[in-house]
Amino acid sequence: MKRLFAIVVVLAAGTGAAFLMSEGYVPGWPSDKAAIRQKSVRFLECLKFKNFEEAAVFHTPAELKDHPNIPKQLESFFKIPHENLDIQDINIDFMEFDSTGARAKVKTTTGVHVLNSKEDRRVEAMIYWKKVDGQWFMDLRTTLERGAGGL
Repeated sequence: MKRLFAIVVVLAAGTGAAFLMSEGYVPGWPSDKAAIRQKSVRFLECLKFKNFEEAAVFHTPAELKDHPNIPKQLESFFKIPHENLDIQDINIDFMEFDSTGARAKVKTTTGVHVLNSKEDRRVEAMIYWKKVDGQWFMDLRTTLERGAGGL
């Protein structure tokens, strides 16, 4: 009985460790989920601290060259004038990958306070990612869909 219990505990620990590694929760253990989670949070942090130039770098170099106004476009990502926007918290709700593993989408919910008002909002956004030459980049579709007026 003790041996069976020990085997169950070892199997449960191994399964739990494998799950945590696959979800990107183990530091130093690379996975696409961990990369996408980190990039999504960093992108939203850039918007939180009004660093639109760095936020634009999540797009491919070709997209940045073809659309040099991406940083300006990102100012309206939350559909609230950026000067009135105070991002309070950032949550990653879920991530989903396509069958090839080359595309991903991340649903986020961000708590924002609209300055000079008593309005708090929970803004949902979908961030689309694509893998180019082994690196993850934000799909231009994310900026086009969220930004006001298009590129």
